[in-house]
Amino acid sequence: MESYVEFTFMHNLLISAFSLTCSLVLSRKPMHRIHFWKIILMVTVLSSFLFCEKSMTWIWLNEILMFLMLFQKRNHTYLLFITFRFLFHFIYYMLFEGVIYHLQFFVSDEPMIFVADIVLLFLYLILLLKGRYILSEKDFLYHFEMNHKRYTGYVDSGNLATYESFPIIFVKRSIYETIQAPSSFIQIEQITGVEKIQGIKGEIIMNHKRIKVVCCPLEEDYPYDALLNMKGIL
Repeated sequence: MESYVEFTFMHNLLISAFSLTCSLVLSRKPMHRIHFWKIILMVTVLSSFLFCEKSMTWIWLNEILMFLMLFQKRNHTYLLFITFRFLFHFIYYMLFEGVIYHLQFFVSDEPMIFVADIVLLFLYLILLLKGRYILSEKDFLYHFEMNHKRYTGYVDSGNLATYESFPIIFVKRSIYETIQAPSSFIQIEQITGVEKIQGIKGEIIMNHKRIKVVCCPLEEDYPYDALLNMKGIL
């Protein structure tokens, strides 16, 4: 069997890009395009072109560094990413001649592999057209109105908290203090346990839809006016 390093690199570049995009779509975690391509290149360049006595050691170190530096607070996204990668590699390995080495599939001179790659590229382009928002943080920004003023909020996939069935949103302290409604302490479940925070029941208008929410203050600097909730918002 003859293998071509350049074709292997292009093939695995496609596999890694497709796998990471699928992972971002499923985990609903936006990622900047530069960050996205850093990960893809880290996965494919070293694995495709490094051939030395201790190459696997470097591959594993590369994988660990990528996880620690580029997948911060994205553990489930990383698990999906490696699952999709190895699933694609295994399917290619079962269907075509080749070998799994350096945690990726090395392409043989089997012509059907290139046909399969063209089909996969076509499917990937469709996925990008349908789920392109997942690669850009800006596409997770939504405008909403509250107290006759217009604000910009970021939809956080990690915020699923509710209180009395109302979605909880976090707004800047300056905005929170303008809400003319009685404030009270509410209990919400955090990773560290149940926590009591200030909250005010209110209403926002987004996409011409009125949504009843519970507003809580953001206690730290934040680039947007609010941190929105996945439940009841999208």
